[in-house]
Amino acid sequence: MNQKGQSLIEALIALGAAALIVSAISVAVITAVNSADYSKYENQATHLAQQGIEVLKQSSQANWNAFNADSNLATHCLNSSNQFSAEFNCPLDLSVDPNISPNFMRQVDLMRDSGCGANDIYGKVDVYWNDGRCKSPSYYCHKVELDSCFADINKVTPL
Repeated sequence: MNQKGQSLIEALIALGAAALIVSAISVAVITAVNSADYSKYENQATHLAQQGIEVLKQSSQANWNAFNADSNLATHCLNSSNQFSAEFNCPLDLSVDPNISPNFMRQVDLMRDSGCGANDIYGKVDVYWNDGRCKSPSYYCHKVELDSCFADINKVTPL
């Protein structure tokens, strides 16, 4: 009997099975790393959106009249220093922390008559990010959105 040919076939089958198992493990590890990165970026975007809502809250409480006047402009940019600007596209420079991708953009929309009270202002903070899976480096394909209604807390209403 010829045993040499049979052991060669067995070796090839074992090698193929090992390659299949290593490939499956590699795919699982890559998927887990991508999910972890996405979660990290989503958490950072949520933090930036919460920070934006807090800036809007402080702005409305510090000077309601100025905040109310600003709500005539629909879209603002909220930069890394938490300063408003009239730009539409406002990338955040977060490069001070090398663990965070600098590919975030934060926009603030202020509107009247959007489901809030008659004299209140609706504020929405959108944080967009690009994690390398977007169509191009200048395209933001992920988004976190937070919104709130803001009112004049210093206004005294009669009983």
